[in-house]
Amino acid sequence: MIALALLAGGLLIAVNAVFVATEFALVASRTHLLEEAAEGGDRGAVLALRARRDLRRQLSGAQLGITVSSVLLGILAEPSIGGLVAPALDRLQMPSGVTETVGWLLALGTAAVLQMLLGELVPKNVAIAEPERTLCRLAPVHNVVVVVLRPAIWVLDRLAGLAVRPFGYTPVDEIEHAIGAPELSTMIDASRRAGFIEESEHGLLAGALDLGSRTVASVMVPRRAVVTVGRRMTLAEIEEVIVASGRSRLPVAAAGGDDLLGMFHVKDLLRLPPEAQDDPVPLELIRRMLVVAPEELLDDVLLRMRGARSHLAVVRDAGGMTVGIVSMEDVVEELVGDIRDESDLPDA
Repeated sequence: MIALALLAGGLLIAVNAVFVATEFALVASRTHLLEEAAEGGDRGAVLALRARRDLRRQLSGAQLGITVSSVLLGILAEPSIGGLVAPALDRLQMPSGVTETVGWLLALGTAAVLQMLLGELVPKNVAIAEPERTLCRLAPVHNVVVVVLRPAIWVLDRLAGLAVRPFGYTPVDEIEHAIGAPELSTMIDASRRAGFIEESEHGLLAGALDLGSRTVASVMVPRRAVVTVGRRMTLAEIEEVIVASGRSRLPVAAAGGDDLLGMFHVKDLLRLPPEAQDDPVPLELIRRMLVVAPEELLDDVLLRMRGARSHLAVVRDAGGMTVGIVSMEDVVEELVGDIRDESDLPDA
């Protein structure tokens, strides 16, 4: 009888371990890894994904299994473990009441230690170390248990939902792992400190996240610092400005004002015949520039510039006044760092 009770107790600890591992794996597993495994034909991953999409009921089933197995283990502990230590306690010739109490305490303590160690801590550590693998293996069995215990789980789940609603909480059926830019930035910094990514990779990733919080005003060239050409300047005069500035795109300034009409591209000027050196550049060669606002975010501006196939944009405020220009290079440098080409002057 004692041997049978001990065997049943060991089985209950194993059952408890399965429910604990399933519970932690349900919470810790990552959906995208399970989806990859499911696409590769892993049947366990398919069932694991199904379980995660029904998280509330699955966790309720795991908790019910843990509770029932723990209660049954406590019931079996006294007759099994207590029966083993009873002969030794009897030899101490203690009063019967003391013997029963000590035997009960020893049985309960031993069962609690074994339950905590083998039924809780070990499966928890395994599930946290390999949550996806654990869930793929246990989900098929756990899904069957949840189906069998559906009525009891439904009642307990509804009672739990009613209990948390007065505190302003709403039970969820699926864990969302989506995170925002601040959390991503923290993860990137931690990965760099741990040596998982190089310094250059960290800079690129951090720059990509920062791009969505920087505005045009932070990188634009102010209007007073913009190198421009006049709409009536000759080809020779514009070529002198190109050589002096090293620019391939030159904004065209309106006569007597700060407004910019567009820009000349050196590629268009090269197509003009040599005899046009002393003539004003034809106005039809003025290319339109994209118009952006100072408060626009750089990631939005980058998308707009790519869509318009424009490398230069004029920055105008709410009143329509030109306050500067911004180039695609200015925006990209916020992402990858300083970009220097053969036209940039060397540092002094």
